[in-house]
Amino acid sequence: MQSPYLVENRHIAIKNCRHGLFMYSRNDAFVGRGLDLYGEWCDFEIQAMRPHVKLGDTVIDVGANIGTHTVAFANMVGATGTVHAYEPQRRLFQMLSGNVALNALERVYCHQAAVGGSMGEIHLPPLPPPEMHFNFSAVSLMQDDKSGDTVPLVTLDSLKLSHCSMIKIDVEGMESLVLAGAKRLIETCKPVIYVENNDQETSARLAKMLPEIDYVGFWSIHPYYDGRNYYSNTVDVWQNVVWASNLICAPRQSNFNSMGAQPFLGAEDNWHACLQRMQKK
Repeated sequence: MQSPYLVENRHIAIKNCRHGLFMYSRNDAFVGRGLDLYGEWCDFEIQAMRPHVKLGDTVIDVGANIGTHTVAFANMVGATGTVHAYEPQRRLFQMLSGNVALNALERVYCHQAAVGGSMGEIHLPPLPPPEMHFNFSAVSLMQDDKSGDTVPLVTLDSLKLSHCSMIKIDVEGMESLVLAGAKRLIETCKPVIYVENNDQETSARLAKMLPEIDYVGFWSIHPYYDGRNYYSNTVDVWQNVVWASNLICAPRQSNFNSMGAQPFLGAEDNWHACLQRMQKK
């Protein structure tokens, strides 16, 4: 069953969800819809990262959207930990900041900036009108239309962190650029990296980048619907949607516990091939 709205105003609603209070767009076809129907969004990703985050840690959320993972990370690291959340699109950034405030999180730093391989600024593609039913989290910053806002472009190295346990990256094709701009941080802190990898081009770029930082990757692939969702909603609206696919990556010499996950085999590997290997076992 669905949970009632605590607040609703035009396309914006607020509900009590698995990891806290969340405002979201009821017109968002994926993140908003997930929160609305199930009280969570891609919670399997959060649970995959949970074993690698502890109280007092520093976590970075690149491509934070409205903060579903950011708020969960803040709960994991507690009052002594820190979360840096990056979201360039103004409308999403405002909801990210609002969700951090709704949950009274003091140690979360929200940055309206894009993350890449160099410092500068970037011209964004515009988001569709908020009244439109649309997947607002799937707008690539590499589109030709740059008529949206201009925001800072930063590297993760510019944070100059001495400690970081986890970096989550969901940036619609810019994943390898984010890693290129984080080489010093990665060398210093050796964080676990959870990075989206949902197409062949991204596989090829990550296959080139991971050896450069001396990391190995393992597949983390899940269907969007989970019958154990927070609202116990038994209706699967994601049946015709391809599975969410990511890599969880760690230093090559770290004896990383992959929980039996399939290894990432390189440029020609993709989530379809991984599923085939899993089904043969």
